[in-house]
Amino acid sequence: MDPLARWLPECRGAIADGLETVLSRFERHAGAYPYIDMKFRARDGAELEAPADPAADFRSRAAIFGWIQGRGLEALAGHADHFAATTPELARRTDRMLAALAGQVAALGARHGGRFHFLYDRDGRPFTVGTDGRRAHPDPAAVPPGFADLFVGKGLAAAGHRLGRSDWLAAGAATLRNATAAIADGSFRSDQVSFDPKNPAHEDPRIRRQGSRMILLGGMALLARLQPEVAEWRRIGADCLRHLLDVHVVRTPQGGLREHDFVEQCDAAGAPWRDGGRVLQDPGHALEFTGLAARFLLGLSGAPTPEEAALLARAREALPRVFLAAFANGFASGPGGICKTFDLVARRPINDDMPWWSLPESMRAAALLARLAPDHPERSRVLAAGADCAAALFGRYRSAVPGIFVQTRDARGQTVDVVPATPDADPGYHTGLCLIDVVEPGG
Repeated sequence: MDPLARWLPECRGAIADGLETVLSRFERHAGAYPYIDMKFRARDGAELEAPADPAADFRSRAAIFGWIQGRGLEALAGHADHFAATTPELARRTDRMLAALAGQVAALGARHGGRFHFLYDRDGRPFTVGTDGRRAHPDPAAVPPGFADLFVGKGLAAAGHRLGRSDWLAAGAATLRNATAAIADGSFRSDQVSFDPKNPAHEDPRIRRQGSRMILLGGMALLARLQPEVAEWRRIGADCLRHLLDVHVVRTPQGGLREHDFVEQCDAAGAPWRDGGRVLQDPGHALEFTGLAARFLLGLSGAPTPEEAALLARAREALPRVFLAAFANGFASGPGGICKTFDLVARRPINDDMPWWSLPESMRAAALLARLAPDHPERSRVLAAGADCAAALFGRYRSAVPGIFVQTRDARGQTVDVVPATPDADPGYHTGLCLIDVVEPGG
């Protein structure tokens, strides 16, 4: 029996409630604020207010996160698809918001040469945080491709397909192609500004991180489903998955690392990056990777090529074990949550804060891996781990806002005001889209 199945009613409720929160906040402004508005504290719904000094404002509606807008586009399109057959009026309402938001985001891209950025002001100018902690406005043309391009590229493609706008679909695909080229030639850079001292975001040219290929793999899972006739998307996705399995998954135990550990950072030669004797894993990222990989492989249509068949067989065997290794490293059964970072050498947490997002990502991964590898000997353990994540999410991360979950809890299980990536609450990307993959039989 699937222990994750008992949580399906809670999943369905969270999907609907989360979407209602996104829609109602957007509709409340009646066009005065043409962006997703998740500018509230997730744990209690308190609005994020602007500080007295506008140059130090990174939280209010005057600070627009490209990541949130791109993730929101993909989430809205996915939710509209999900509700189209059962609740058509809700789907139409979602489509209206999706059309308005996609038009606004597409205009930002047209203004900046098809590129997207982590932060914008209300005038559409990209900005970042300077060394003095105040807003700084770099030359947008000098900023290399980053995660905003991946998130918005995916979102525009999803919106374009959902609404029959070939121009938005083409713009999203072009943005993803540009980011793919930057990943391949090494010019891709993380654009994230960290709001958590325990989770710094900085670039080191010696380090090769897994994140860009993992998110690109998610993009290829989407595009290969939307445009199955385009072989390019299958090829890019397979290349990403093969690279992540070859470089970031440990095959030979060494120096404290165990088989199937997923390494967050490697050096230029593909060896695990050691910093002060430590090798970093983000267990949530490792779990997310297995879910996105399964989503890509499950979405491939038609007969696989010989190369795809070999990759599929390898992934079916390895991914459930990667999932279980990361879950064992990261999940704290007492407080219920997954730690942010883990040292694969000392085998203990580095940052024991527990963000919410890794729980629904793990639930998605468990559900999809069970479909991808139904005969795997570890299938029951994978589903049990997914159920443990569901129990934690629905039992200890619920907030005062329907469909929204507190962003971070500490190792004792206490809610803490720590921002995992952006101050904005989730627009249905990590939560709703993941839970849709849990409840839909075909994933």
